[in-house]
Amino acid sequence: MENPLKFLLVDEAAQLKECESLIPLQIEGIENAVMIGDECQLPAMVKSQISENSGFGRSMFERLSSLGHEKMMLNVQYRMHPSISKFPNSNFYNKKIHDGENVSDPSYLRNYLSGPLYGPYSFINIGRGKEESDKHGRSQKNMIEAATAIKIVEQLFKVSEQTKLKLSVGIVSPYNAQVYSINDKIGKKYESLKYFSLKVRSIDGFQGSEEDVIIFSTVRSNKSGSVGFLANAQRTNVALTRAKHCLWILGNDTTLSSRENIWSKLIRDAKERNCFHNADDDSVLYKAITKACIEYDELDDNLVNNMNSLKINNNRKLGGPSNSLWERAV
Repeated sequence: MENPLKFLLVDEAAQLKECESLIPLQIEGIENAVMIGDECQLPAMVKSQISENSGFGRSMFERLSSLGHEKMMLNVQYRMHPSISKFPNSNFYNKKIHDGENVSDPSYLRNYLSGPLYGPYSFINIGRGKEESDKHGRSQKNMIEAATAIKIVEQLFKVSEQTKLKLSVGIVSPYNAQVYSINDKIGKKYESLKYFSLKVRSIDGFQGSEEDVIIFSTVRSNKSGSVGFLANAQRTNVALTRAKHCLWILGNDTTLSSRENIWSKLIRDAKERNCFHNADDDSVLYKAITKACIEYDELDDNLVNNMNSLKINNNRKLGGPSNSLWERAV
């Protein structure tokens, strides 16, 4: 080689297996190598559990970091409103990240929707609904959470349409079945619009991306408190750091906080900061959730009894035929 390469720059180095990073280092003449990455976010993809347990998925970046090699941290973030960055900064970066002047300015705050649920950072508790496996049994979905996310998007679109406000929205979920279900329900409704854009992707699909508003559908809702690979801190970190102005997390408080993990910490933090809200307290979401519960046959006994009581009382007042549960919900 007449003009050998002397300088190697490896981007997303923490997401490369160590053996993959070794390949470009074999180039003759390399004198300097710079690795750019974040071992607190998504690691390399390794499907074999045996290989994973053997450390095959570890990156050279992570190995050098664990051995104490000095690294330079870019410690100012210019994407997230401080309300969003606070939890990831405390739990993943030892409070070493500072908020840039642009995100700290009061003008960076956006109130796209009215109501306490829709501040810059919210955990929206959805106690109804349940997780279920897709037809292949490989992934999970939660149709009540899906309906809630879709209803929030509808409201955001109306605001954008009425005000001509340019707005980018992302729905992110750790489960491909949830991503597919939401995309299937929405169809092409929000494609090729001038002021409004919507992306529905998995956490892996959102690595490196950002949107004005992120709606995070956690999916898991069960009595055993099982959260599966949602408990992976690196994955959670990616999902929590995609939003610029608003991050709204949809999840079941009881399931996610039943065991000590990153999610129990997040929910405690949200409650301490008064950022924890119940979806049923919002009339629009209550109506959407109830309608979805009827559609997917997920009404609990208490709700059925309450709705039957409303139906009977309504008949006594009006003296007419009873309304169906569907009519009462919509």
